[in-house]
Amino acid sequence: MRQLSLIAFVLLLLTPPLGAQDQFLPAMHAQLDAIERQVSQLRQLEGLANAPMRFPSPADLETYLRRRFARDFPPQKLATDLVFYRALELAPAGIDLERLYFAFIRDWIGGYYDIERDIMNIVAYDGVLRHELLPIPYQVTYAHEYVHALQDQHFDLRRIIDRAEASDNRDLRLAVQALIEGDANYVMGKFFHGLLERDSGQVERAYAALPATNFDPAMPGVIIAATQFPYRQGHFFVSELVRALGWDGVDRALRERPPQTTEQIYHPERYLAGEGAIPVEMPDLTAIVGGGWRLRYDGPVGEFYLRQHLNAVLDEGRVDMMASGWGGDRMRIYSNDADDHLTWVIAQVWDTAEDASEFYNHYRYALRLRFPSRSADGVCWIGGAAYCIKRISARETRISSAPQSETALALLSADG
Repeated sequence: MRQLSLIAFVLLLLTPPLGAQDQFLPAMHAQLDAIERQVSQLRQLEGLANAPMRFPSPADLETYLRRRFARDFPPQKLATDLVFYRALELAPAGIDLERLYFAFIRDWIGGYYDIERDIMNIVAYDGVLRHELLPIPYQVTYAHEYVHALQDQHFDLRRIIDRAEASDNRDLRLAVQALIEGDANYVMGKFFHGLLERDSGQVERAYAALPATNFDPAMPGVIIAATQFPYRQGHFFVSELVRALGWDGVDRALRERPPQTTEQIYHPERYLAGEGAIPVEMPDLTAIVGGGWRLRYDGPVGEFYLRQHLNAVLDEGRVDMMASGWGGDRMRIYSNDADDHLTWVIAQVWDTAEDASEFYNHYRYALRLRFPSRSADGVCWIGGAAYCIKRISARETRISSAPQSETALALLSADG
């Protein structure tokens, strides 16, 4: 089912945008006005300006995406992303990440909001413009995109996104995206529920008629999960803010206090309490890693990607227990261009000593499940490379991996 919305920085389509009054039959124009009024009431935000929109064709969408990918996903960024996924055992080496990611977005996207030109876009699949009225799935997508228009008019989406991008912190960027998309998805859910109450059979038939979306089997599951996270978990986050603070709480988050970590998205009570990530320092590891290696990543993992790393081996209940005590972390990844091997270390701090102990014990269990042999010191497991874990203090753990167990062990014990 096509239901993905995309915040777009620059729209490079073949035809100019048209206002609803220029593009649609009177009945559809009235329908769109009614959707906007309903969304404004649900979101408790009035439109401050006309929100132009257009129906780009699938060919227009593909043209736009190809140009956007060339700008937003240069080869160096894609290479760094792949190194990050590989280190966390979330993707194999050698995959064509650009091709897979492009195809995934292209096949899922139903609408997007252009924050450069303040234009809503609903992709016109299946001859939708031949209809006198907008079909139900497109009404739902329109409701989502109109929330983005309201967000932009009241809070300046480009300002919010630019600040997140400037941080070069993937965990923060994902958290901010969850606020933006969670807001739109929460209102969209309310709108959808209203459609169900009026005629559930018609809604079910409309969605049953949509074509199924099939993913390329080579597509790393982490990319699907990371794309869905802002919509699904963001919906939960916003619903908890509304419950605790009303819409004023969401408005304040957009205006001046966006979430800083995916931990806050999973646990809104920590956002409400002002609990951010605990800073994690890491010593210089160059001498330990040795010559021939170059630093490819230095930044957080965050609760979302930690969960993805653990999900590869452990059940959901155990992962939830292990990750819920996350306090902060920092990861460094090094690559060796001669043989494409990776060496990495993650320094972690936990909310409590009990959280650290739970993670340490269950991560050791995961290593036992994955790898056949353990080193004599009982700290590392061997499976093509060495994978090690150590308690650094009551609330700190450190994980490492390297082709040689001696290097992995040295990374665990490095200090400032």
